[in-house]
Amino acid sequence: MRIIFLLYHGFSESSGISKKILCQIKALRELGHRVNVCTYDMNKNRHRVRMMDEEIIEDYGTGKWAAVRKRISYDGIYRYAVAQEVNMIYVRSFHNANPFTVRLFYRLQKAGIKIAMEIPTYPYKKELKKRWIDYPLWWKERTYMPILHRYVDRIVTVSKDERLFGIPTIQIINGINLDTIHPIKPVPEDGAIHIVAVAILRWWHGYDRLIRGLGEYYASGGKRPIVLHLIGGGPFTTEFTILAKRYGVSDKVIIHGYKTGAELDEIYDHCHLGVISLATEDKDVYIHSTLKSREYLAKGLPTIATGMTDVFIGTDYPYNLELPTDTNSVNIQSVISFYDSIYCTKTRQRVIAEIRAFAERHIDMNITMEPVIRYLSS
Repeated sequence: MRIIFLLYHGFSESSGISKKILCQIKALRELGHRVNVCTYDMNKNRHRVRMMDEEIIEDYGTGKWAAVRKRISYDGIYRYAVAQEVNMIYVRSFHNANPFTVRLFYRLQKAGIKIAMEIPTYPYKKELKKRWIDYPLWWKERTYMPILHRYVDRIVTVSKDERLFGIPTIQIINGINLDTIHPIKPVPEDGAIHIVAVAILRWWHGYDRLIRGLGEYYASGGKRPIVLHLIGGGPFTTEFTILAKRYGVSDKVIIHGYKTGAELDEIYDHCHLGVISLATEDKDVYIHSTLKSREYLAKGLPTIATGMTDVFIGTDYPYNLELPTDTNSVNIQSVISFYDSIYCTKTRQRVIAEIRAFAERHIDMNITMEPVIRYLSS
């Protein structure tokens, strides 16, 4: 089958989303499908361009008008899809519902091309209404999504909804290419419990709950040494730094900034627990399918989260601590007890090996993309 994997952005080396998309493309290609990747980016001449693999299919030029054109002109995608006799467009939604994408989807459908749209997070209402600056984006989505989906054959979702916007869904869970992530290589212990959180630091991760919990634990006489490693940048970096100082745990909270490759692996090798998310109720999302949970599993790292993690549901998986879904400070003693229940009975090497084996059975991208593959084959 001839497929266009349509993105409204380019790739970033440090982005977990980019890594996931590349894994999805790899899985589709390995199953024999011919996949072209459509991206938007700026080239070396600072021109805004839409690319099909390495070929420029639309050059919008430079300046303010180019910034407008890239949001309203999708003719290059249509021309390419028709000329190359593409069978299907796999679209990753990026809150791009507007009259111009509606027109593109309408024309593609009229040309007999199937459309599957992946919605990475659902519901997303709270996510778009948290800040007043995002309200126009929410209005646009609310207005045009019902129209856009008249021309969509299937919606791909990590939620458990059987239909979204009246369209049948393909239910998947997020996967990962395990070949690209090697397990933790433990370094000698220093006596501390090392906890890692890897993310673009935003309000919905709820790391403030953990920082407040650390402050309260030590203020009440806690003695166990604990270090929280926050890896990533983002709008809440300063807020977390200030919060750690306010609670007297600046020496316990290390904000590393963006790290990739060997630098990131070096931090992982010290860590015993990984934090998925501690504020999912702020997004109305109560079942996780986050990319960082997959990375932690691939690394062999026990996890901490509020809400349920999809891949653990219906299993007896013992290496996840599910915390209350509220805004209270994290009870650090419960985290310590969780740590002791694992590492006082097993070696780190055994824990890492067992979690990695679970990942290989459940979250390899070739496994998680199976529902999409079945649809393509039907």
